[in-house]
Amino acid sequence: MAATADIHRELTNFSNFLKRRNLKITNQRLLVAEKVFELGTHFTVDSLAEALKDRKGEISRATIYRIVSLMVESGQLTEHNFGQSVKYYEYIPPREHHDHLVCVDCGRIEEFVVPEIEKIQLEIATKYNFDLEDHSLNLYGKCKFLKEEGHCERRKEEADTIK
Repeated sequence: MAATADIHRELTNFSNFLKRRNLKITNQRLLVAEKVFELGTHFTVDSLAEALKDRKGEISRATIYRIVSLMVESGQLTEHNFGQSVKYYEYIPPREHHDHLVCVDCGRIEEFVVPEIEKIQLEIATKYNFDLEDHSLNLYGKCKFLKEEGHCERRKEEADTIK
């Protein structure tokens, strides 16, 4: 979860982006953006809609999709396709890069940073005369729950809910 000062700064940045695009700064846009900055985790549009339910007036999923797309365009959100049928998004504060481990069964996402990997990527870019701007490293496998217990934590919760 971002600190209050960071949330305020990011909301200002988003408002400035909207102004540059000659788009209105609406309460819905600011409400969705604020919730995104508060989350501090990967989310889908459905999980974001669920997180916004406690707010005044329901915001449609279509509106949330449009706002999230604007936030991706503004550079404040990163969109991920982890090989699943749904897209994940995350707010990454400036200079806080990380990579991902993704469970192929339950979709659990673990973040990690390995300085040696970052160094190797820069060396490769230099070797091939590239100015590296960004990269994405996603490793796919089975989470510790699937490996140790034969089922994932989320899958077990879903099964318990169905019973």
